[in-house]
Formats: sequence, structure tokens, C-alpha cells
Amino acid sequence: MEWVNASLIEDFEDRLDDFLGFIYEIKLTDGRYYIGRKQFWTAKGYETPWREYNSTSKTIKENPELIASKEIIGIFSSKSAMRYAEAACILWSDSYLNPLGLNWSFDSCKGTLKLTEEDKQQLEHLRKRWQN
Repeated sequence: MEWVNASLIEDFEDRLDDFLGFIYEIKLTDGRYYIGRKQFWTAKGYETPWREYNSTSKTIKENPELIASKEIIGIFSSKSAMRYAEAACILWSDSYLNPLGLNWSFDSCKGTLKLTEEDKQQLEHLRKRWQN
């Protein structure tokens, strides 16, 4: 399955040298989804096989036939911008907490997030603070 470009940069393949990589969302036929990032270039300057890439998600790797869509949702020129955008998209999409989200880690947060009811209330309070 090919990538669909849903970013704001329509001609990115014509300007590939201007960018380091992209943020993507892969949706599965059962409603689950995964947010990730992929570089266009290796550290030595070679182009990666990004067109054929299907994610680092174990679920997706083991079940590629479940992929319903692959979207490039943002294209960036630096690793720091990519890392920030990936973390932001994981949080904004609720992929870390939503049962349909397949993201179980990002940056240094790995594994199951353990939240008490009080923790959940605090998170909701913080979410409302920045959604206004």
C-alpha cells in the first residue's frame, strides 16, 4: 500500500533533499491506529526505503494485511521537529491511552501507563487548560 500525502507540503518528493522525514498515521481495518515517524535519509545520507515502510509497530508488522490506510501527516526538516511532532500527535490523538491506539511508547515513556483515578482527573484538568 502506498503512502497518501495528507501534509501541507504537496510537492515534497520534488524537494526531498529539503526534509529529514515525516510523521505518519497508519489505520487498520478494525479501527486501530498508530502514529510514528520515519526518516527519508540515513545518517550517511542514503535514502531509506520509506515508500515501502510499514511501521515499527509489532502489531502492524505481524498483520500487514490489516492496513487500511497509510498517511503522511507532517513533513519536517530536523530530527528534533520530528520527535516533537510525533509526541504531540500521539498525545493529541490519544493513541497512548485510547484502546484503539497502538502507541505504547514514545521518546522515553515505554510500557503500560499506570494511572489512578486521581491521575486521570489531573490529566483531564491539564488537557482542558491547553484546549481553550
